[in-house]
Amino acid sequence: MSIAFRVIFLAFLAGCANTPASRHYVLSAEAKENHRIASDKRRIEIVSVRIPETVDRPQLVLTKSANEVSFNEFHRWAAPLRYEVPRVVSRNLSLILDNPTVWLRDDFSGTKPDLRIQVNIERLDAVPGNALRMHAVWMIRSADGGAPRLGNSTVSVPLKETSYDAVAVATGQVLLAFSIDLAKDIKKLPE
Repeated sequence: MSIAFRVIFLAFLAGCANTPASRHYVLSAEAKENHRIASDKRRIEIVSVRIPETVDRPQLVLTKSANEVSFNEFHRWAAPLRYEVPRVVSRNLSLILDNPTVWLRDDFSGTKPDLRIQVNIERLDAVPGNALRMHAVWMIRSADGGAPRLGNSTVSVPLKETSYDAVAVATGQVLLAFSIDLAKDIKKLPE
Protein backbone atom coordinates (compact mmCIF):
# COMPACT_ATOMS: atom_id res chain seq x y z
CA MET A 1 0.00 0.00 0.00
CA SER A 2 1.20 3.44 -0.78
CA ILE A 3 1.81 5.97 1.98
CA ALA A 4 -0.84 8.32 0.54
CA PHE A 5 -3.46 5.57 0.64
CA ARG A 6 -2.57 4.73 4.27
CA VAL A 7 -2.86 8.40 5.25
CA ILE A 8 -6.27 8.72 3.57
CA PHE A 9 -7.46 5.44 5.13
CA LEU A 10 -6.34 6.52 8.62
CA ALA A 11 -7.99 9.91 8.18
CA PHE A 12 -11.20 8.14 7.16
CA LEU A 13 -11.07 5.92 10.24
CA ALA A 14 -10.43 8.93 12.48
CA GLY A 15 -13.45 10.72 10.97
CA CYS A 16 -15.64 7.70 11.59
CA ALA A 17 -14.55 7.55 15.22
CA ASN A 18 -15.78 11.13 15.76
CA THR A 19 -19.23 10.60 14.22
CA PRO A 20 -21.88 10.74 16.94
CA ALA A 21 -24.18 7.76 17.38
CA SER A 22 -27.66 8.09 15.95
CA ARG A 23 -30.59 8.15 18.38
CA HIS A 24 -34.04 6.94 17.40
CA TYR A 25 -37.31 8.04 19.02
CA VAL A 26 -40.74 6.43 19.14
CA LEU A 27 -44.09 8.16 19.34
CA SER A 28 -46.35 6.90 22.13
CA ALA A 29 -50.07 7.01 22.75
CA GLU A 30 -50.39 9.04 25.94
CA ALA A 31 -54.06 8.40 26.86
CA LYS A 32 -54.67 6.76 30.24
CA GLU A 33 -57.77 5.75 32.21
CA ASN A 34 -58.09 9.25 33.69
CA HIS A 35 -58.42 10.75 30.17
CA ARG A 36 -61.63 8.83 29.49
CA ILE A 37 -64.46 11.25 28.76
CA ALA A 38 -67.25 8.85 27.83
CA SER A 39 -68.10 5.45 26.53
CA ASP A 40 -68.89 5.34 22.83
CA LYS A 41 -69.51 1.99 21.20
CA ARG A 42 -69.83 3.14 17.60
CA ARG A 43 -67.39 1.63 15.13
CA ILE A 44 -65.00 4.44 14.19
CA GLU A 45 -62.68 4.36 11.19
CA ILE A 46 -59.79 6.79 10.94
CA VAL A 47 -59.72 7.20 7.17
CA SER A 48 -56.62 9.37 7.06
CA VAL A 49 -54.40 11.62 9.15
CA ARG A 50 -52.29 13.89 6.97
CA ILE A 51 -49.26 15.65 8.34
CA PRO A 52 -47.18 18.44 6.81
CA GLU A 53 -44.40 17.21 4.53
CA THR A 54 -42.02 19.50 6.39
CA VAL A 55 -42.18 17.21 9.43
CA ASP A 56 -42.87 13.94 7.62
CA ARG A 57 -39.25 12.92 7.43
CA PRO A 58 -36.96 10.62 9.38
CA GLN A 59 -35.24 13.46 11.25
CA LEU A 60 -36.85 15.29 14.15
CA VAL A 61 -37.65 18.79 12.92
CA LEU A 62 -37.16 21.91 15.01
CA THR A 63 -38.69 25.26 14.14
CA LYS A 64 -36.14 28.05 14.39
CA SER A 65 -38.27 30.92 13.07
CA ALA A 66 -41.37 31.53 10.96
CA ASN A 67 -39.33 30.69 7.85
CA GLU A 68 -36.62 28.33 9.07
CA VAL A 69 -36.52 24.75 10.33
CA SER A 70 -33.58 22.52 11.21
CA PHE A 71 -33.02 18.79 10.84
CA ASN A 72 -30.53 16.69 12.75
CA GLU A 73 -29.26 13.57 11.00
CA PHE A 74 -28.46 11.90 14.33
CA HIS A 75 -31.89 12.33 15.97
CA ARG A 76 -34.50 10.40 14.02
CA TRP A 77 -37.95 8.90 14.36
CA ALA A 78 -37.82 5.11 14.57
CA ALA A 79 -40.79 4.87 12.15
CA PRO A 80 -42.29 7.32 9.64
CA LEU A 81 -44.64 9.86 11.23
CA ARG A 82 -47.20 9.38 8.44
CA TYR A 83 -47.77 5.90 9.95
CA GLU A 84 -47.15 6.61 13.62
CA VAL A 85 -49.35 9.72 14.05
CA PRO A 86 -52.55 7.97 12.83
CA ARG A 87 -51.71 4.94 15.01
CA VAL A 88 -51.32 7.16 18.09
CA VAL A 89 -54.53 9.11 17.37
CA SER A 90 -56.45 5.84 16.91
CA ARG A 91 -55.08 4.37 20.15
CA ASN A 92 -55.77 7.59 22.07
CA LEU A 93 -59.37 7.73 20.81
CA SER A 94 -59.93 4.11 21.71
CA LEU A 95 -58.87 4.78 25.32
CA ILE A 96 -60.55 8.19 25.66
CA LEU A 97 -63.87 6.84 24.34
CA ASP A 98 -63.54 3.44 26.05
CA ASN A 99 -64.07 1.94 22.62
CA PRO A 100 -62.17 -1.05 21.23
CA THR A 101 -63.67 -0.51 17.76
CA VAL A 102 -61.55 2.43 16.63
CA TRP A 103 -59.32 1.45 13.74
CA LEU A 104 -57.26 2.75 10.85
CA ARG A 105 -58.64 2.21 7.35
CA ASP A 106 -55.64 0.10 6.35
CA ASP A 107 -56.14 -2.21 9.34
CA PHE A 108 -59.71 -3.31 8.55
CA SER A 109 -60.49 -2.18 5.03
CA GLY A 110 -63.92 -3.34 4.01
CA THR A 111 -65.36 -3.27 7.54
CA LYS A 112 -68.39 -0.98 7.74
CA PRO A 113 -67.91 1.78 10.35
CA ASP A 114 -70.57 3.96 11.95
CA LEU A 115 -68.31 7.03 11.70
CA ARG A 116 -65.46 7.92 9.35
CA ILE A 117 -62.90 10.53 10.34
CA GLN A 118 -60.41 12.44 8.21
CA VAL A 119 -57.77 14.62 9.88
CA ASN A 120 -55.46 17.19 8.36
CA ILE A 121 -52.69 18.42 10.64
CA GLU A 122 -51.86 21.78 9.16
CA ARG A 123 -49.05 22.80 11.52
CA LEU A 124 -46.75 20.93 13.85
CA ASP A 125 -44.02 23.23 15.16
CA ALA A 126 -41.44 22.30 17.79
CA VAL A 127 -39.78 25.42 19.20
CA PRO A 128 -37.24 24.28 21.83
CA GLY A 129 -37.31 26.39 24.96
CA ASN A 130 -40.84 27.53 24.10
CA ALA A 131 -43.59 25.11 23.01
CA LEU A 132 -44.72 22.43 20.61
CA ARG A 133 -47.80 23.66 18.74
CA MET A 134 -50.23 21.87 16.52
CA HIS A 135 -53.22 23.00 14.47
CA ALA A 136 -55.50 20.41 12.89
CA VAL A 137 -58.86 20.25 11.20
CA TRP A 138 -61.14 17.23 10.87
CA MET A 139 -64.25 15.98 9.20
CA ILE A 140 -66.51 13.34 10.75
CA ARG A 141 -68.95 11.55 8.45
CA SER A 142 -71.72 9.32 9.62
CA ALA A 143 -72.25 6.10 7.69
CA ASP A 144 -75.94 6.97 7.39
CA GLY A 145 -75.02 9.76 4.97
CA GLY A 146 -75.80 12.77 7.14
CA ALA A 147 -74.01 16.08 6.74
CA PRO A 148 -70.34 15.92 7.76
CA ARG A 149 -69.26 17.55 11.01
CA LEU A 150 -66.23 19.83 10.70
CA GLY A 151 -63.99 20.73 13.59
CA ASN A 152 -60.58 22.08 14.42
CA SER A 153 -58.16 22.21 17.28
CA THR A 154 -55.12 24.29 18.14
CA VAL A 155 -53.08 22.84 20.99
CA SER A 156 -49.79 23.73 22.56
CA VAL A 157 -47.62 22.07 25.21
CA PRO A 158 -44.64 23.70 26.89
CA LEU A 159 -41.23 22.69 25.56
CA LYS A 160 -38.94 24.16 28.18
CA GLU A 161 -36.17 21.66 27.53
CA THR A 162 -34.17 21.82 24.33
CA SER A 163 -33.47 18.08 24.05
CA TYR A 164 -34.74 15.93 21.22
CA ASP A 165 -36.18 13.52 23.78
CA ALA A 166 -38.33 16.41 25.09
CA VAL A 167 -39.55 17.05 21.52
CA ALA A 168 -40.59 13.39 21.14
CA VAL A 169 -42.45 13.44 24.48
CA ALA A 170 -44.15 16.77 23.68
CA THR A 171 -45.28 15.41 20.30
CA GLY A 172 -47.09 12.60 22.09
CA GLN A 173 -48.63 15.10 24.53
CA VAL A 174 -49.88 17.41 21.80
CA LEU A 175 -51.44 14.45 19.98
CA LEU A 176 -53.20 13.49 23.22
CA ALA A 177 -54.64 17.01 23.65
CA PHE A 178 -55.78 16.92 20.02
CA SER A 179 -57.33 13.44 20.49
CA ILE A 180 -59.31 14.70 23.50
CA ASP A 181 -60.68 17.60 21.43
CA LEU A 182 -61.62 15.22 18.62
CA ALA A 183 -63.27 12.77 21.06
CA LYS A 184 -65.38 15.58 22.53
CA ASP A 185 -66.57 16.45 19.04
CA ILE A 186 -67.39 12.80 18.31
CA LYS A 187 -69.55 12.68 21.46
CA LYS A 188 -71.59 15.66 20.21
CA LEU A 189 -72.90 13.48 17.38
CA PRO A 190 -76.05 11.53 18.28
CA GLU A 191 -75.52 7.80 18.55
